[in-house]
Amino acid sequence: MPRKMRAAALDGKGGLRIVSVPPPRTPAGGALVRVTAVGICGSDLHKFRVLPAGTILGHEIAGVVERTGRDAPRFRVGDRIVAAHHVPCGLCVYCRGGNESQCALFRSTNIVPGGWAEYAALSRLHLEKVAFRVPASLSDAEASLTEPLACCVRAVRRSGLRRGETAVVAGLGAVGGTIAHLLRRRGVRVLARDPLPEKLLFARRFAGALPLPPDEDEAVRAVIRRTAGRGADQVLLAAGVPSAFAFALRTVRRGGSIHWFAAPDEGTTVAFDPNLVYKREVRVFSTYSSSPADLREAFRLIRGGAFPAARLISHRLPLDRIEEGIRLIRRGEARKIVIEPGAAPAPEA
Repeated sequence: MPRKMRAAALDGKGGLRIVSVPPPRTPAGGALVRVTAVGICGSDLHKFRVLPAGTILGHEIAGVVERTGRDAPRFRVGDRIVAAHHVPCGLCVYCRGGNESQCALFRSTNIVPGGWAEYAALSRLHLEKVAFRVPASLSDAEASLTEPLACCVRAVRRSGLRRGETAVVAGLGAVGGTIAHLLRRRGVRVLARDPLPEKLLFARRFAGALPLPPDEDEAVRAVIRRTAGRGADQVLLAAGVPSAFAFALRTVRRGGSIHWFAAPDEGTTVAFDPNLVYKREVRVFSTYSSSPADLREAFRLIRGGAFPAARLISHRLPLDRIEEGIRLIRRGEARKIVIEPGAAPAPEA
């Protein structure tokens, strides 16, 4: 093991810097993993000015087991694995009620120090509950999509949408495109809204979603027209901007639901007339993160080829170019970006 590893750490000014830090110790019963692929999640970007300098983010990891702690379960040195970052207890009131992401253990467990590094440590609980052995048929980059796909699997399950119903997905990034794909597999008709035409085109090709006009008034009229005047059964917000909620209120039917599935900036507020919810019996709810069962389902979908993970990945970059990847996401010029910390630094394009 090297005495130092490279990692991308927050610089305290809203950006990142590549640092050299000691690799984490191997936990008792856990494993030290050489990270070969780690995604950039939209939720990571909201933490840049909230968390302290030196924080190492990244939670969508795949890699190779380099060391195991004493009596570590299930995996051996050399195994290629993929793992999620949080582990619920399965016993508390939240877990029993299907709200695993609110469990105290879920919120306290994590990858150490984070996946944007050459090495990361996983606890025994991670290995037991939220890690999977990657088959030779699957690339590490594809496997790293297990955690974000699981979040979408959970969102679609909690949506309650049924075959023949109509959903509007607002925001067609990697998450919105994935939700649209999963809903179409369920037999739900999907109308897609995004200000970028290229994202609408991809959603149509990737998920069979029907694009809505970019202008909000025209999009509202299109939703009403395509639902015989009623409005959508559910509007899923895969974009955290306040205007998305206003659009949802205009397009959801009476008795329908608005599903928050996006991370707005901390402190974001939304002003609306509560009568538009109350008098129309509109249900507003959210889905945050995933559960072990959803992770298993997501890994099954990727491993079996039912979810085309490779088509969702638009860029694979070495760690040194992680800020380039973040800029691409913020400009809307990427779908899913996977960072490969072990890859040699590549020249700028």
